[in-house]
Amino acid sequence: MTASRLSSAFAARSGSSGLIPYLTAGYPSLDVSLAMLRALEHAGALAVEVGVPFSDPIADGADIQRASEWALRQGVGVFDVLDLVARFRRESQLPVVVMTYANPVARVGAREFAQRAQAGGVDGVILSDLPPEELPETWAAMDAAGLDTVLLVAPTTPASRLPALLARSRGFVYCLARTGVTGTAGGYAGSLDERVAAVRAGSRLPVAVGFGISTAADARPLRGRVDAAVVGAAFMRCVREDLERGVADRVGGLARELAAALA
Repeated sequence: MTASRLSSAFAARSGSSGLIPYLTAGYPSLDVSLAMLRALEHAGALAVEVGVPFSDPIADGADIQRASEWALRQGVGVFDVLDLVARFRRESQLPVVVMTYANPVARVGAREFAQRAQAGGVDGVILSDLPPEELPETWAAMDAAGLDTVLLVAPTTPASRLPALLARSRGFVYCLARTGVTGTAGGYAGSLDERVAAVRAGSRLPVAVGFGISTAADARPLRGRVDAAVVGAAFMRCVREDLERGVADRVGGLARELAAALA
């Protein structure tokens, strides 16, 4: 079996921890989103996570909520996001994970979504509010299209629940550093090292950690402890500084700082 772009990217890390930046597609525009994807690749990202704008993003804080609201006002939908990835894929082999919720996928149809995603060069999908036992036809559609399905492990995930999540996981496992939503402080953190160790004991997949990582100082303690750090809200704040000028340059600059802290 040919290795996926995600597994190949993780295998090529040479022992360092990689950066997985997140952006909301269409914020401030699809063309600028494409420019940001290019900048993130040039900054040394291991992979990128592209968010589908959604009106009720329960896992996301104010920064990503505002970005989603903006993109939705511009009429950006699921297929526009997949078309954005396809445009990027024509010039890049950087792994792309699409982050969404169950509702947008159900509205367009899981099979149609998965086939369009695969055809456009998407590597993995995060269905952040869909448990592995629900909507089996959705998970089956992702498998049939060869898409990695990335599941979340929270500080509050019981040990008895972990095997089911790991069995459904493909590509990598996304460990949350704390409870709550993206881009905010606080929340229950528990022991990250114990959580990562439990995941590694039950799976050979790489482990990425996200939630609460905004700066190089936040990222540096993760170096060597995890395979990658996922950073989202900080990039959306970076975009919001000026929606008309220098967006890709600022995003690329932040990505370089974070990647250097993790390398």
